[in-house]
Amino acid sequence: MSELSDEASESEQLGASLSLWLGDSLLRPEELDVPLDLHTACSIGQYDVVAELSVSRREADLDRKNLGGWTPLMYAAYIGHDNIANLLLEAGVNVNAATPKGLTPLMLAASCGNESIAYFLLQVQHPPAKNSY
Repeated sequence: MSELSDEASESEQLGASLSLWLGDSLLRPEELDVPLDLHTACSIGQYDVVAELSVSRREADLDRKNLGGWTPLMYAAYIGHDNIANLLLEAGVNVNAATPKGLTPLMLAASCGNESIAYFLLQVQHPPAKNSY
């Protein structure tokens, strides 16, 4: 149950960061003429931005975690952006990455009722690499 309160904190952080993009202003993100980072683009459903960044992995590390320990796939899975999640999966992102609390994209998708994303993740999920001793 404590994980839910931790995730609510993440949601509050997400809401605060999205206020710049989706606040009272009638401007759409593309009208702000400010480039979106990959995490923000995944969280607000900006497919074209994610597609542009994922075409060239040189420009964006698709598995990079932000300060909160979330990857772009985690945001797409949590919020329910199927098309972005599929794009990231096709680009070969790590489906087993975990938040600092141990939550994977599959857990995040399932916890929010994003069944189609959970299904996609199950189809491509690879077993975690075992440490050799």
